[in-house]
Amino acid sequence: MVENSLTKARSSLFIATLAVSGASIFIRFCDSSALTIAFWRIFLVVFLLTPLLIFPDVRKQFRNALSMNQIKFFILAGFFLSLHFFTWIQSLQYTTVAASVIVVNSSPLWVTFLSFIFFRETINRFQVIGLILSFIGVILIALLNTSLELFSAFQEGVILAFFGGIAVAFYFIIGKRMRSSFNVSNIPFTYFVNSFCAIFLFIYSIIFSENVFVFPENDLYWFFALAIGPSLLGHALYTYAMKKLSSQTVSLTVLGEAIGASILSFIFLSEVLTFSTIIGGIFIGVGILMAVLSENDSTSEKLFILV
Repeated sequence: MVENSLTKARSSLFIATLAVSGASIFIRFCDSSALTIAFWRIFLVVFLLTPLLIFPDVRKQFRNALSMNQIKFFILAGFFLSLHFFTWIQSLQYTTVAASVIVVNSSPLWVTFLSFIFFRETINRFQVIGLILSFIGVILIALLNTSLELFSAFQEGVILAFFGGIAVAFYFIIGKRMRSSFNVSNIPFTYFVNSFCAIFLFIYSIIFSENVFVFPENDLYWFFALAIGPSLLGHALYTYAMKKLSSQTVSLTVLGEAIGASILSFIFLSEVLTFSTIIGGIFIGVGILMAVLSENDSTSEKLFILV
């Protein structure tokens, strides 16, 4: 029975990684702007979660979340999540899928660094080395890739992905503290944060004079694919796997996502991994391994369950 349960958990983790890895491919298949893609991905997540309110237990979770007067944290988490999706999706228009996904998935290291800076959380020497290796990896990917005539655009894409990783690190930190300090349940957290994220993305569209309600008809299918696959299916399966497997094992799937996205981009987009992307990815991967494997298990669990 135990072995069967572990097999299901591992299968769930594999499927979740595939689902999340497909996000960058779905985005590349869209003809809409980054803001439009981000807005509809998040809006549809909220739309698809809304029917859950018919269940009394879910309504109770929502009431408990609201009664704790934590709206300001939901808003803040939604703000950083909106920055993450805006910058990361935008980066895919300038750089390769592999480079973008590898850089944005360095976020666990920035969580460690930012937690140390703002909350004076303990950081060990392996995490420091991991941060340094990851930063070197980002530099290698940004500076040594592509031809001279495409260098500026590629570099801009890597920088956008880097800021996307920083933004989602802030989101993780806020979410981790909300779940540990106020015991906010997963469904209301996801619902409220994504709701405010969609609001912020809509505000950005007004600021940048973009009409997110005008887009090619075929893109709607990809918007639903992004909402159902990476956001909902991936999230649910990661949460299930976390109950059966160690948090370190689940956390390391950020490396699996980078590998999966690179393979899918080669198959569907004919993108070939460059030497510097491989080397930079190795630096970032080793950095994440050092940081995650040296981290306290309970801390890692509170962080990763929000993905």
